[in-house]
Amino acid sequence: MSTETIVVLAPGPVPVGEPDQASRRSLKPAGALKAAFLIAIALYVAIPMVAMARFAFQNVPVALLSPDKILTGWSLAGLWTAISDPGIIAATRTSLLLVVLAIVLNLALLLPLAIVTEVRSPHLRPILSAITLLPWVIPPIALVVGVAATFRATVPWFLASDYSLVPFYALWAMPFTYRALDAGLRAINARTLYEAARSMGASLGTVIFRVIVPNIGAAIVAAAALTAAMVLGEFAFASLLLKRTLPTEMVNYQRSDPRGGLALALLVMLLTALALGLVVRSLRRRGLDVQTTGL
Repeated sequence: MSTETIVVLAPGPVPVGEPDQASRRSLKPAGALKAAFLIAIALYVAIPMVAMARFAFQNVPVALLSPDKILTGWSLAGLWTAISDPGIIAATRTSLLLVVLAIVLNLALLLPLAIVTEVRSPHLRPILSAITLLPWVIPPIALVVGVAATFRATVPWFLASDYSLVPFYALWAMPFTYRALDAGLRAINARTLYEAARSMGASLGTVIFRVIVPNIGAAIVAAAALTAAMVLGEFAFASLLLKRTLPTEMVNYQRSDPRGGLALALLVMLLTALALGLVVRSLRRRGLDVQTTGL
């Protein structure tokens, strides 16, 4: 009596999540296109920065520039002269003070409003979002002329002060601040936290300042950083109101010393980028997720 053994060959398990050859071929053009796009963006940003650095720190005209002179003529004398200028120092102090006041005013206006809208009336979120965009619909020159014509006769002392820029800066930063706060509130599901805290007997003030605000620290820091970057680079309002802030003083200084002015502008850009990077890194160390590509 013979025994026959039948062997059945079954196909092996197909790995889950691994693309086949056709999908790999389709992904290659997309990856190449993405890499080319990123390279183009990097060149778009890097080439002007390199040109600025060469003009600001290398004392060699473009007509005389040759491969053997690329590393000659570099000096930081123009930058040192610019940062030690008394006008630049005074304007920097003014701009830093305006940054602090604009952040405080902006958060004082929008933080309670965004929280109450999110937890009590979510249907009003599109209306509030549209209202915060209104300062960007009105041109700066129209806004400044209208406010100046209205308040010059009643409160001329306020328009003559550097602090008159604070309301304009707070209005101008509203779209950034509100969207950063709104993104943070949605990320933590603030309405659920509010209902849970209220069910335990917490008052509205306790919910806002002891429950919700500590959980949206990343959004608050992001809003403050965006406001600070906007204030340090804003030129139109300060120029129209004849105020001496860092941007206006840099423009005036560049007329007398183009190399020193460009060196100072390059330094301000690098310091701003470095400060934002340090803020993001410190937030991530605390376990807060921050999107650096946008809000």
